[in-house]
Amino acid sequence: MLLPHIRLRRDTAEVVLVSANRQLQERLRAAFKGLSRVEFRAVDGALSHVASQLDAGPSVLIADLDGDPAGAIAAIENLRRHRFDGSILAVSDTLDEASVRALLQFRIADWLPASAPGEQIVQACDRALTVKRRPNRTTPLECIAFVPAAGGVGTTTLAIQTGFLLAQRARNYQSTCLVDLNFQLGTLADYLDLTPGFKVGAVTNAPERLDGQLLQVMLSRHETGMAVLAPPRAPIDCMPVDATVVTKVLGVASEMFDTMIIDLPASWQAWTDDVLAGSDRVYIVTEFSVPALRKAHELVSALKGRLDKATPIKVIVNKYRRQLFARSGLARRDAVELLHGDLGGFVPEDYDLVREAINRGRPLSATNKANRVSRELNRIISPT
Repeated sequence: MLLPHIRLRRDTAEVVLVSANRQLQERLRAAFKGLSRVEFRAVDGALSHVASQLDAGPSVLIADLDGDPAGAIAAIENLRRHRFDGSILAVSDTLDEASVRALLQFRIADWLPASAPGEQIVQACDRALTVKRRPNRTTPLECIAFVPAAGGVGTTTLAIQTGFLLAQRARNYQSTCLVDLNFQLGTLADYLDLTPGFKVGAVTNAPERLDGQLLQVMLSRHETGMAVLAPPRAPIDCMPVDATVVTKVLGVASEMFDTMIIDLPASWQAWTDDVLAGSDRVYIVTEFSVPALRKAHELVSALKGRLDKATPIKVIVNKYRRQLFARSGLARRDAVELLHGDLGGFVPEDYDLVREAINRGRPLSATNKANRVSRELNRIISPT
């Protein structure tokens, strides 16, 4: 069954799949069946053999790269050289970095696994047509950055849930993007059971070539339609990422989405100041312990000296456990007195809920709609 919010937004749209995979053909026929103003057809065979028949160009070409990726990419290059102006969506269950680099040159609208559900491929076609119809965003962007005061304080969980809370409030998941800038140890994609597609090396040598259509190739999509821009982890590699790459990627993403939630690493990078300076709100996430609260207080003081005074900086005390008696020597009022007006609020500890959500690859609200963590976080991020 098609998701109710899926619809292609052009008056008439021809979508053509070129693939020798009969199962994929039938899956997409079923997915596109019943959509008004859409003509879907499947061409059986390899793209390298039938590309000459597509010079006039459908609105969207779905190119199956499996079987002969090099031949398919060469055919795409030839189509672009002959001024094929339709959107191209690549599908493949195996895509290496060399293939990504090649696709970046030919304005690919998106890439999905060939095994992806038909509904997700329909959504990708919808996005491709929307980008082509309206290449420049017209609504104000809201960018929210989450900064951990230390490792393991739960920043990624809060960033993900913030994205879902704001998307639910706006009733538009596709215009929200979660961005993981922890290039070495990021877990954002894992928490949502997604394959990270942000291949930094593919754009490092020529970041100026990156645009909205090319960035689509590196986005992962949650089943709700929410975008996730996350790099594969490199736990034993030194990952110095040039500031030009980060700012270019975020600049392109800012033109594509209405809301961006950025999950930053605990270690300060050469580009961290620039990312925070471009954010509308900054949340420092810490735990309810004396060292963690002191670190958060130090971060707030340091950032106030670097960022525009109009940028709100608030501390979220995460994993807070309410105690009748402060046997640990630390009471809630101590955090309030230390942080004063910089305190955004307390998010309660719910280990079982968070662990279940992470293990299932789901946001907290999908695991338990009425959970305390989401309720308190929603209060913190709501406009005052």
